[in-house]
This record gives sequence, C-alpha cells and structure tokens, in this order.
Amino acid sequence: MKAIVWDCDGQLKLDENYPYPECLDDWVVIKVVSAGVCSTDTAVINGEFGPPPLIPGHEIAGIIDKVGSKVKSAKPGDRVVVETAVACGHCRDCESGNKHLCAQSSEIGFPPHNGGYAEYVTVPENCLKFIPDNVSFDEAGIIEAALCPFGIIYRYGMKPGSTVLIQGNGVAGLSFLQTAKCFSASKIIMSVRREEAIKMAKHFGADVVINVEKEDLIERVMQETNGRGVDVSIDATGATSAIANAVKATRSGGQVILYGIPSEDAQMPPFPVREIVLRQLSVVGGNCNQLAWEPLLSLVSNGQFNVRDMITNVFSLEEVHLALELAKNKPDGFIKSVIHI
Repeated sequence: MKAIVWDCDGQLKLDENYPYPECLDDWVVIKVVSAGVCSTDTAVINGEFGPPPLIPGHEIAGIIDKVGSKVKSAKPGDRVVVETAVACGHCRDCESGNKHLCAQSSEIGFPPHNGGYAEYVTVPENCLKFIPDNVSFDEAGIIEAALCPFGIIYRYGMKPGSTVLIQGNGVAGLSFLQTAKCFSASKIIMSVRREEAIKMAKHFGADVVINVEKEDLIERVMQETNGRGVDVSIDATGATSAIANAVKATRSGGQVILYGIPSEDAQMPPFPVREIVLRQLSVVGGNCNQLAWEPLLSLVSNGQFNVRDMITNVFSLEEVHLALELAKNKPDGFIKSVIHI
C-alpha cells in the first residue's frame, strides 16, 4: 500500500510498498478515504511525541476493510471515523469516558501507532465512530479537530443566553464559536488579528468581531457587555497575553476556559490567583472528550454545526508536504486541509 512514512532518518517520504497492517483480534483495518491535516502533525514529525518510524495522521475517516476475530460492533463496508485514544479499557478513567487520561493512553497517529496518511490503517474496535449517511468523508475526516473544543463545552456546559468571548480564529476558535451557537449563547464575541479573519468569523456566526490590532480588547468587551464582562471567556490561542485577557474579560462569577497551550519557552505572567478568588471565577482546562463524538456527529448531520466550510484545501497523498506547510504557516483564508487517499 501507499503510505507517508516518517523514517528513522527523520524524513517524510512516500513509500509505495508499505505492508498492509496486521489486524489484531479486537482491532479493524480501515481503508482511509479522507485524512485531516493538523498542525500537531508537524510537531509529531519534529520528534516531540516520540521517535520514528511512524505513519502520521490522527484525523481519519474511511471504510472498514477487515475486522478481527473478536470484533462485534462493526463489519466490512461500514463508514467510520476514528476516535484516536488507545487505552487499557478498564481503569477508572477509561470507564468514565476519559480514556485519553488513562495512564497507559497513547494515540493513533502518534508513536508507536501508525496513523492515517496511508491507504490503510488499523485501530481498536472501541475507537470507531459511525458516520451518518449524509455526512461526507471529508467532513468526518476533520471532525476530530472540532471535537476537542466541542467536547470541552459539552463536558462543562454553557447556560443558554450566555455572553461568550473567544480568542483565536483558527479551527479551534471557529469550533468553539459554533459550539457556543449550538448551546444558545446570546452574544458571541471573537477576537482576530487580521482583516481577512473578520469575514471568516462572521461567516461562522460571530455577533461581534474585534480586530485587536486596531482596538483594545478589554475595553471593547466591556462596551459590549455593559461593563460586566462575559459569562464565558475562552482562549484558543495559548498566547500569554490572551490567557491574561481571558481572565480580565470575564464577569464576576463567570467561567474561563483554557484550551490553547503555551510554548514551553513562553514567559508566563503571574497567574491572577487573587482576582480569581475574589471574583469567584471558575477556571478550567481541557483537550478531549470521547463522550462528545455522537452528539457532535448528530449536530453535523442535522446542519447545526458546519464543518464543510472549514475545509479550505484538498490534497493528494503525494502532496502531504504542501498540506503540512499550510497547517504550519496558516496563511490568510486557510482553515483546514484534507488528504484524499
């Protein structure tokens, strides 16, 4: 089969004769149709998650080609998307729907598990999510990127009528934006840094878009909320200034959601413990929620969550280098790429 291999020399190469994957008893082999391209994949091939060799790619949709002898819930021909966490299956975290927190957790597309930049990939049966008939493989192929932001709010909840600030207008920010709409937010404010991003934010439903290169974020947020601050403030950037502003922009008794991860060498400002305590803010972090897959797939299926318009570029497997370059540099107008296998 064809596969993009991150080899032991640290290079990304096309192998046209890579072996068909072995199918364990409780695993399946998937014929990959569409694979989303994530900026995290560039970190994978930089060695930040473990050594080569590896086939990268953790956003995977396709058709089941083969099932192991103990597989009961799936059959060849089923249309599936992959929930990537591979875990022990019997600890407290796994049994509570948090297998990504399992002490033995690893992920498809990260060492040591080959991912979806190949014609075929093998995954455990319990990583399968079935794609509704009216959801395309491309939509399913990038849904993992939307699942993480959606899953955080699905976990912690959001009251109808909430005012929301979202910092970051990449795929995570736009996913938080659409999630807030699904949870009936009354006003969604989004911060951007480029004029091009304003159209994008409004297209996906932002009520107010603030260009922080031209306006003071906190001052404008207070204008939009009658001086109170927002009910829910979300940072999807990981920038130190955005994390500080997430707290400043939140009303007393409100909630701060931290999703963006600062770089390891980031100079973090002092965490505002006094402000958090005295203003009774709830500060939470999150990055995954396996229990949110079916609800999100249902919202995509019924048209309430638009992942189709988040796909801005399509590439072949042979063009994966171009797709990774876009994911790394994020030029104007870019949101998400998929690879057609």
